[in-house]
Amino acid sequence: MKKIIILLLSLSIFLFLGCSDDKGEKIDNSGSVKISSFIIDGAKELTFNENKGIIRAIFPSTTDLTQLEPKVTLPDGASIASPEKPEGPIDLSKETTYRIVNGNLYHDYKVLASHVNAQIISFAIGKYKGNINHKTRTITVPYPENESVTDLTPTFSITNGATLVSPTETSLDFTNPIKFELTLYDETFIYEATIVPAKLLPIAFVGEAQAPSGIKEADNKAAWNWLDGTFVEPQYISLDEIKEGLDLSNFGVIWYHHDDNGLSIPNAALNVDVVNALKAYHQNGGGLFLSGSAITLGTQLEISKDGVMFNNEWGWTNNSSAIGDNWGMRIVKTDHPIFQGLRQEIGESDRFYLQSKGVNCKGHNAIWNFESWTGYDFNVAAWTEKNGGFQLATRIEDEAMNMNATIAEYNYTDGRGKVITIAHESYDWYNENNSIENEYKDNLNTLTNNILNYLSK
Repeated sequence: MKKIIILLLSLSIFLFLGCSDDKGEKIDNSGSVKISSFIIDGAKELTFNENKGIIRAIFPSTTDLTQLEPKVTLPDGASIASPEKPEGPIDLSKETTYRIVNGNLYHDYKVLASHVNAQIISFAIGKYKGNINHKTRTITVPYPENESVTDLTPTFSITNGATLVSPTETSLDFTNPIKFELTLYDETFIYEATIVPAKLLPIAFVGEAQAPSGIKEADNKAAWNWLDGTFVEPQYISLDEIKEGLDLSNFGVIWYHHDDNGLSIPNAALNVDVVNALKAYHQNGGGLFLSGSAITLGTQLEISKDGVMFNNEWGWTNNSSAIGDNWGMRIVKTDHPIFQGLRQEIGESDRFYLQSKGVNCKGHNAIWNFESWTGYDFNVAAWTEKNGGFQLATRIEDEAMNMNATIAEYNYTDGRGKVITIAHESYDWYNENNSIENEYKDNLNTLTNNILNYLSK
């Protein structure tokens, strides 16, 4: 007998304010617009989020998600206005809105079906984080090249409900790649983990304060605290230390993050000795990650061909406030290493979120715009030719992927190191005013981790 999962929803009434028209016609707000039950034959799992109006169904990998036949029970007087064939056959592999109407009331549910999928969500050996590629189901862990790999204990997390079948040992020999077998709803998923011996140079985090304890900007401090707790022995370096001749060649990558009120950086960052030292580091192959208003330093460092690092900025004088929807970006280069392992909502192929609805953010932006008023007329290739940058991600609304660049990469072939820049409202490390918890903080961490690993020598 096929497994049938029935979703029983509590009956309640959504009340909406309405105004009568000039004829004085009666507005009926008495009916219920909540689904009573939602049944899909063969589903392995069916979940409902009443607050968000979302129904998610999970099916065996052999199920054709384009030919599903839901059975929907409604309260008295209610009907389904859309989709056209609500009980199918219908394609639920893409998010579909079910609009329930009753009198003058309506309520929308977003329904989406997907196949069973067990994943290794995170993977580490000690403080060495693994880079996870969910498409190829591979994990690579950069590890000190002179250390033994024959007796290592990885730590990892997997999809809720999934089971690790093998390996069963706690300590493992990573001389050769190891396969990790997961099962979920009688289906098997295998990831292969590989140790990559590497000369791991420390990551440098640049700031104005003389030491981390002196960082005044909440966003900068939060970024440093995450780095210090994530990577092995990162080093905080002050702008004054750079000015006084600190040897930067000992660092695998330099991250300069500055996010305060206003699109500006401390005057100390513009000191000629600081600029020349960072420029020399970059020209000799050093990778740079410039985020927040620190992207403005790119002009002095001659990162781009035309000396311009953005052409559209707003929000730098905003007060922090709760955001009305999830904030994130749309991936343009889906195979780029910096996007590996990002958590995406079911059904998403190129969008990811960094801030969840309701958290407090300031909404700082300094991005690239390619609309007609900029002179680029939606021609991203023309921008790359003139500026030298490559569009890695765009705004989440940019379905054609030709309106913006929210993450840019500069990757020349003349010996200079790679550079990545981000100054988008979703890349925010500190949520002010006793904000609710950011549900997508893991994506912020993963994206940054990937960027720093990618840029490292």
